[in-house]
Amino acid sequence: MAFGSSIVMDQPRTMFAHVLSVQGVAVMVTNHRVQPLPLRPAEGSSTGKLVCQACGRQFLVTVHSRTRTTAKRVRYFVLGLAGLALAALLLWLTFDVAMQPDGSDPDMDPDIASWFVYTGIPGVLLPLLGLGYLINARTYDGVDKLRRIDEDGTASIRTAGHKLLPSR
Repeated sequence: MAFGSSIVMDQPRTMFAHVLSVQGVAVMVTNHRVQPLPLRPAEGSSTGKLVCQACGRQFLVTVHSRTRTTAKRVRYFVLGLAGLALAALLLWLTFDVAMQPDGSDPDMDPDIASWFVYTGIPGVLLPLLGLGYLINARTYDGVDKLRRIDEDGTASIRTAGHKLLPSR
C-alpha cells in the first residue's frame, strides 16, 4: 500500500463550517453547521463555488486531486524527516565539536558561542519545524484557500464566521 493511499478519498474529509455560537472562557465550546465540500477533480486542482446553507454567502474553495494531494503529503513527510535529520546533525555538532571535555583546543577558534549560534539554535528550532511538517503530512486533505466572494465579485481572504474544519 502506498503512503497515504487509503486516506486520500474522492470526497475530502474536511468540512465547510458556519460558526453558530462560541461560548466559554477557559474552555471554548463552538457550535457549527457543517456541509461537505465539492468532490475532488480527476486531475490537478479545481476551485469550486460553495454557498453557505446557514447564511447564503458565497465562497470559493480549492480542492486538489488525489495524486496532487498524495504528492503534497509525501513532500511534507520528506521535508519533516529532512528537518529532523538536519537537527540531529546540528545538535551533534553543537555538543560533540563545540564542547570538549578536556577544555578548549588552542588550535580551534576559542569563541564557542559562535558554535551555539550556528548549530545550537537551529538544532532546537528545526525539530519543531520538522515535526510540524510531519503532522501536516498526516492531516493534509488536499483542501486549500477558503475565500469569501464579496458583492462586487472579488475574492476576500476574510471569512468571518466560516472556516474549514479538518477531519480527525
